Amino acid sequence: MPVPWARLPPRQSHERICIVDDDEWVADSLSSLLETFGFEVQSYLSATEFLADDQGRFMGCLIIDHHMPDINGLDVVGRLREEGVRFPVILISGRLDANTRQRAANLGIAGVVEKPFAANHLIDLIRTALLEHH
Repeated sequence: MPVPWARLPPRQSHERICIVDDDEWVADSLSSLLETFGFEVQSYLSATEFLADDQGRFMGCLIIDHHMPDINGLDVVGRLREEGVRFPVILISGRLDANTRQRAANLGIAGVVEKPFAANHLIDLIRTALLEHH
């Protein structure tokens, strides 16, 4: 039986995780979860806000929502890849289809997660992505 994330001991990673999600509740919840596991977290409520912040280029991992009103998550990742910016990305979305999954794979996205998701699954994806990136 899986252990609920709240009972897992925090692991200090000191990796900076950026969250981009236009849903403030999701961004806050993810921030709280990741901070529990020792991650340093910076969240953005829009893709435009994230892209305007040069500090967003210096991180361990990006967790980004696909469906946002300004720029979708895959387009953000595409822009970053064109700029030569490379770090692990996890795409989250409430609506995923085969085309989105294929485009994510083409961009080298480390994981694609459909909302709602299990917290321990997301933590495992982040840890794996960070290990493979270093």
